[in-house]
Amino acid sequence: MKKYFSARVIALCALMVALSVIIGWVCKTYLTFGAIRITFENLPVLLAGIAFGPLAGGLVGAASDLVSCVASGYSVNPVITAGAACVGACAGLLSKYVFKRRGFFSILASALLSHAVGSMLVKSVGLYLLGYAVPVLLMRIPLYIGIAAAEAYLIYILLKNKQISSLLCVKEAE
Repeated sequence: MKKYFSARVIALCALMVALSVIIGWVCKTYLTFGAIRITFENLPVLLAGIAFGPLAGGLVGAASDLVSCVASGYSVNPVITAGAACVGACAGLLSKYVFKRRGFFSILASALLSHAVGSMLVKSVGLYLLGYAVPVLLMRIPLYIGIAAAEAYLIYILLKNKQISSLLCVKEAE
């Protein structure tokens, strides 16, 4: 059987899950404005997908959503959990097979497309099933375009750092 994850990758993925939960909690506490919530909880999920591949990104996304739901006392919505997994898996697929360079525009394209599938499409379907109105859900499109751009820039800056890129065992950003 092929070994997919080393102990180091598992530990770093667990760290990404913890970071996602903490960032999500801080953003939910301080950056929620009615039905609009500005959150950067997907930054570690995207980073896990880019650094370790689609399986790790998807698992980090799903695990962070499940831990966040349990920690905050919400019930788990499988569609929203699938959306979180899609964000990480899409980032991993796109960075591994489509945008192999680690330039800013490659990272930006991966983040935008991952958010388009996971956050704007799948999670919005889950929120619609919970009873959110369509006009509120349409406001997520420009919101997540901005969030994806900010997260892509932060990931680009992180990957330019030699210590972080060597810790993640990825090629530095160009």
